[in-house]
Amino acid sequence: MSASDEENPVSDLTGSNCSVGQRGTVWFLAGGFGSTKVRRVCTIPAGRTLFFPVINMAYWPRQGNAAYTCAQAKAAAAVNNNAAIDLFAELDGVAIESIKQHRVSSEDCFDIFSRVPSGRRPYNGYPAATDGYWLLVQPLSKGRHILKFGGKYNRSSSAYGRMLQDIEYELVVQ
Repeated sequence: MSASDEENPVSDLTGSNCSVGQRGTVWFLAGGFGSTKVRRVCTIPAGRTLFFPVINMAYWPRQGNAAYTCAQAKAAAAVNNNAAIDLFAELDGVAIESIKQHRVSSEDCFDIFSRVPSGRRPYNGYPAATDGYWLLVQPLSKGRHILKFGGKYNRSSSAYGRMLQDIEYELVVQ
């Protein structure tokens, strides 16, 4: 949410924005908004640990909904992940096992817009919560690597209950 619409790595279809907002030793790879099938090419510096969502949800109150509670945000973020199926992650053709063991949800609620510059900040996005399956991968050797990840939700619902994520990165480690 902190990146502008024009440079947001999550809505980027090519990978040209994969370095936006990156700092430190962990490199975040974006998933997608809603149902997404996307292939990206991303150049990353050597020595960076990779962190990415296999599939995840975030919920926050609509503007003006002061009655929305942290418990409601947490429940909304979790409901589809309770019915997640076909989770997968693969690096260079080798499956990453036990993805369901890597489910993480917000302990505390937060303001989803807290890192948005004040001039672009739409409103106070507290209480927000997230829930999903996340992986942390040790730094890759220099060269080209293919990372694929995603899954789908198996719930009849208008709130992304049938969402499908299918993400592929060609990672160029330099």
